[in-house]
Amino acid sequence: MEKTRHTTQQWLLTAVSDLRRVTNAETRFSAAMSVNHVTMLAAADELDAATREATAWMSGNPCPDPELGGRIRLMLSTCSEVAHTAERALTDPTADIEAVFGRLGDLLAIIDFHSET
Repeated sequence: MEKTRHTTQQWLLTAVSDLRRVTNAETRFSAAMSVNHVTMLAAADELDAATREATAWMSGNPCPDPELGGRIRLMLSTCSEVAHTAERALTDPTADIEAVFGRLGDLLAIIDFHSET
């Protein structure tokens, strides 16, 4: 168990830069929701790129702790859903923006929960 914990800590030290880019992009996206649609779209693009990079890194560097790895994969999946939902809603003139903002708020709460754990 101690060896797994040590290995997981080493993995986290290596993963932290990619994961920090994702959480920073998510924070900027959350702030952009109250600015305007152009800023929000740019933040969604940044979140999507950071999420893709972190997901690709994790594919080649699996977490030694399956539970932690699963939580991180879920967080990344949710970040990807946020980015794609925002991009679709902001570029589709028929989208119900109010409903989309409600959905995005729910997804961001999930991300915050997984980021804290």
